[in-house]
Amino acid sequence: MVRSHEKIFWLVLLIAGLLPTGYGADDMSGSAASMKNFALPEYSKDNGRLQFIIYGATARNLGAMILLSQPMIDIMKNDVTNIQSIVSLAGLQPYPLMWTAGQVADFWKDKQHSQALIFADSAEYDKNLRLLRGDSKVHFRTPELSVDGVGFDADQDRKFVHIRSKVKVILYPDARKRSGGRKKQNNLQKEKK
Repeated sequence: MVRSHEKIFWLVLLIAGLLPTGYGADDMSGSAASMKNFALPEYSKDNGRLQFIIYGATARNLGAMILLSQPMIDIMKNDVTNIQSIVSLAGLQPYPLMWTAGQVADFWKDKQHSQALIFADSAEYDKNLRLLRGDSKVHFRTPELSVDGVGFDADQDRKFVHIRSKVKVILYPDARKRSGGRKKQNNLQKEKK
């Protein structure tokens, strides 16, 4: 009886040892994964603050790189402390450059957590360097300006977005006034005098 239990134990151990090898062969790399209709939040390594959320149609994780199709990046304001206050923007589309300042202001009313949005046809995200980049058409939107172009590089840690070519920019100066930008600027000038 003891002998048969010992044989069963070794047989189970042998089968268990073969299973991971078989699964790894299907994956080829062992580190690839795919997602559909996803939301990927990214936090600051310094203070744990939510910096941005990447939404998209599909993502394919290849090691340190994530290949994204139809990504939309929601860049958070610095004062966002409660993740429950964030409205999901999955499926949101960019508004056209020809929108009036009033239409743009209406668009941003229910997005109080958001500082800016980046839309692209495709992009890649380097998780190690925390850089987003793409070569396709890109739409960058904030309450104060709208930018369309081709190709982009974004580094949230450095607060840097570069639109590479065919850049078209629309400014909404009234939005800056409404947000207190002018008031803050005037107060700084008074303090310098």
